[in-house]
Amino acid sequence: MTPDILFLIRCCKSESTTVDIEKIREQISNYESAKLSDLFTLARVHGILPLVYHTVQTHLVDLIPEENLAALKRNYMSTVVRNMSMTAELIRLLGLLNSSGIQALAIKGPALAQFAYEDITLREYSDLDILIKRKDARKATSQLIKDNYIPEIVLPEDITDAFIGSVNVIGLSKDIRVEVHWELLSNNYAIYWQEDILWSSTDTTFINGLSVPIPAYRTHLLYLCAHGAKHLFERLEWICDIDRLIRMRSDLDWQSLFSDAQTQGTERILMLGLYISHSLLDSPLPEQILNRIVNDSTVAELGENVIDTSFTSSNRPRKSYSTFRLLWRMREKLADRIRFAYRAMFSPKIDDFHYIKLPRSLLFLYPIIRPIRLLLKYF
Repeated sequence: MTPDILFLIRCCKSESTTVDIEKIREQISNYESAKLSDLFTLARVHGILPLVYHTVQTHLVDLIPEENLAALKRNYMSTVVRNMSMTAELIRLLGLLNSSGIQALAIKGPALAQFAYEDITLREYSDLDILIKRKDARKATSQLIKDNYIPEIVLPEDITDAFIGSVNVIGLSKDIRVEVHWELLSNNYAIYWQEDILWSSTDTTFINGLSVPIPAYRTHLLYLCAHGAKHLFERLEWICDIDRLIRMRSDLDWQSLFSDAQTQGTERILMLGLYISHSLLDSPLPEQILNRIVNDSTVAELGENVIDTSFTSSNRPRKSYSTFRLLWRMREKLADRIRFAYRAMFSPKIDDFHYIKLPRSLLFLYPIIRPIRLLLKYF
């Protein structure tokens, strides 16, 4: 991995060793002002500027030029102000939906920052993510539009239900972008949570004394591994999320977690997330879980491929067949692989509805348009 990435990884560790501190001090002492600016910009790209700022303030403040420290502090304080504003808006929107009889859960963003990091300022987020039930998608979108949010796509009334049945999310913007999800992941990845189980077991985090409903702990961890895997963990932030979530629950029922993953067909994806988090951030895993990961040789191979793809060069390759192949191999069951391949090729996404807006009588063409659009995009 590049020296800059290694530096950022050491800054992200929850429990830095003496060796970690010595290495980052040695590395930072050789950086000039321009190089430091680039390093802190890279931290923002990876969504970990707050973690880097706290490491700098604790261990490196005597080694960094004053102008770089001032710029880093300005960026950090900007993140803090934005996070506080977005958190207030999240709580307001959850109240708005609840008052309309819509059950909603907060995912990622401020809720995850509070739940896993115990501090809404320690994690960067650029939008708000809210999970609702599919049956409430039209009503929830309507409520946000009444609240002066502008949807990213406006469709004729007669194809709205088809749109909701095909995709899993719609974005709306005002001063802040909000993404309303009715499935945790896009159909293209063929990973599903049973709605009755998802909504019958939820959790709560508290922000400024106010309760914020969130998915249950095990659901959260499985989701973070699946979300990171679909992006090849290309941002360190997503690995930190897994690490922090593991550390906050010392009494985790690992057997139930793996049972959930097996039922869902994502055991290898779970192990991949744990492997990368343990490899890069020393996430504490029980011996039996480490042995379980080692016994699936594909996990280590996938982990090294993902790390090589995402962190060995600042010039990341475009998504291509190699990405598809990695995602294919992340599924342990042949049936799930085939389902993933089919969904990836033929399940419409919101991009397809942006690409062309078909009338109701021609909606059946979207599964045909998608592979054509993918061929044009990648080849």
